[in-house]
Amino acid sequence: MQQRIILSRLQVLNRILSTPGIKQSPTFGSHYALRLCSDSSKVTIGDVSRQLREPHQPQLVPIGYLQQGLPQSFLKHLRWLLQKDKLGQDVFLIGPPGPLRRQLALSYLELTKRELEFVTLTRDTTDTDLKQRREIRGGTSFYHDQSAVRAAVEGRVLVLEGVEKAERNVLPVLNNLLENREMQLEDGRLLIASHRYDRLLEEHSQEELDQMHLVRVSQDFRVIALGLPSPPYQGHPLDPPLRSRFQARDVSSLPFKG
Repeated sequence: MQQRIILSRLQVLNRILSTPGIKQSPTFGSHYALRLCSDSSKVTIGDVSRQLREPHQPQLVPIGYLQQGLPQSFLKHLRWLLQKDKLGQDVFLIGPPGPLRRQLALSYLELTKRELEFVTLTRDTTDTDLKQRREIRGGTSFYHDQSAVRAAVEGRVLVLEGVEKAERNVLPVLNNLLENREMQLEDGRLLIASHRYDRLLEEHSQEELDQMHLVRVSQDFRVIALGLPSPPYQGHPLDPPLRSRFQARDVSSLPFKG
């Protein structure tokens, strides 16, 4: 009986491997060594490439995180981030406590010359910390955009650390920003996705959209979330709608042999 089961499985495996068009990419083979090639205009990791652009504010690009002689396991993570960035997808790096997830995210931003906006989520974080704060300067009250708003409008990468600590009142704001690229601001403006804004711009003038307080979210806006698996670690299990917005990757400790 056991031999028949093994034989049946081998036959199924043989049919799958012999099917035309099904080939394994050499990048995913353990025997294939990834190479990182980068210059001022293009970065390539394995078979994934991306054109680079000069940042508008270079002081917001992380520096000093990308090391020489990176191990293969680290390069595989960078290749995956590069692939998801090209597809326009937000990512969630999950793993045990430690600096590896943050170092990976900041190394990728340094490699691709992307501007950074950083938010640490805690139990005390409210939707105001993601949207706008009211400040007083020179006796006048005004609203000041927070990191999430600046990243969305300017096309930067928003790094959210401690997603498992986000309270329920923050989740609707994050869900709407991730899924629809929309956010209602306290000063009356409304952030909307780039494709919807461009469609409205075909029917209305720029002045009319400004009068409606509509603000275009850049198509280069990305979110990289960092978090711990909960359980076993302390925190809230990720809300299913929020979890479905991300492409997740397990970032465990680097092996001794890379």
